[in-house]
Amino acid sequence: MKANQYKDEVDEFIGTRDYLNELVQQRANKVIKRFFSLDSQTYKKDILDSKTKEMIGLACSMVLRCDDCIKYHLVQCFEQGLSTAEIVELLSVPLIVGGSIVIPHLRRAIEFWTSLEKKRFNKLTENIKEKVSELQNTSTGKDNNAVLQAICELCSDTIPYYNWFGFYIVSKEKENMLNLGPYSGEPTEHVKIPFGVGICGQAASSKKTYLIDDVSDEKNYLSCSINVKSEIVVPVFKEDTLVAEIDIDSHTKEAFTELDKKFLEELATIVAPFIELS
Repeated sequence: MKANQYKDEVDEFIGTRDYLNELVQQRANKVIKRFFSLDSQTYKKDILDSKTKEMIGLACSMVLRCDDCIKYHLVQCFEQGLSTAEIVELLSVPLIVGGSIVIPHLRRAIEFWTSLEKKRFNKLTENIKEKVSELQNTSTGKDNNAVLQAICELCSDTIPYYNWFGFYIVSKEKENMLNLGPYSGEPTEHVKIPFGVGICGQAASSKKTYLIDDVSDEKNYLSCSINVKSEIVVPVFKEDTLVAEIDIDSHTKEAFTELDKKFLEELATIVAPFIELS
């Protein structure tokens, strides 16, 4: 089946589930209502946090081979901020426990997770375009840095594994130098980065996107924090001239996928008109 046939899979599942739950509650007796209540209470934070419980629920659902349950827990894990790398590692556990009979459900789980990711990035792109348009039509919209700052905050607030999101702007005063621009996250000591130094510097020199699954494997790397595990850097161009970079750090290994790359390269095109050399 073609990818676009799964376009509304997430909305269809959530909508159908909500409708059926409402229908059940309208007809439910005390036993059914109490069971539903117990189910809801089980996943609330207690000794174990909700994220851990949803991960356990997903693993159990995989072994039990309940596709509806799998989709439900994938949605909950998604909302709890799990990265794709974490989900893939999690799904390997029920595969080992349940054996090859779990494989068809593994395929459908990965497919549904991909739909969740695509939905998030599509929505985020729409929100960014709306934010840019809104800022352009207000007095603050004349301040290009306000647009970039708003985008930093929107992206880092929306995507849980975007733990540091910022722009490095090509210097107009010093050749082959990047200057820190607007960002969201912990302060960094790397306010100036020469071309060729670190991941940002290498991306500036090569004018290519760098997607780093594990920064500890990199010899030419500028450490911002011991918490940073992976990084992606995307160049921003104006008429084939490098003017800036989008730099994102994550506290999770292998956090970034081709979907992140595609989204951020589209974002680079959107923000290019707002870049002024620093």
